[in-house]
Amino acid sequence: MSMEKALERPEFESVDLDIDTDETHRYIEEAMKGLAASEAKDGVKYRTTDGMLVAVVGRRPTGSGNVKSKLAYRTAPASESATRKASKIHDALRSHAINA
Repeated sequence: MSMEKALERPEFESVDLDIDTDETHRYIEEAMKGLAASEAKDGVKYRTTDGMLVAVVGRRPTGSGNVKSKLAYRTAPASESATRKASKIHDALRSHAINA
């Protein structure tokens, strides 16, 4: 699933970040062990071991100001393990969020 497709789904929210995708990846690895990361043309997808999409981190185009990457993360259903993992990722990156 692309970043655009994830953002179209009601169970995903997004946040702009002031760190690049490589640094974002390091934060995610520290916050949440056991996720499978796969490169896609528009960023990196993070999935649980059973294949549930947790988050997508995408690069931002040149000219986006301080925004260096974008995190799309699962917010529903709350009972899903993938949603809880996404919440931990969001919490780990909160200090790098750019408020619009």
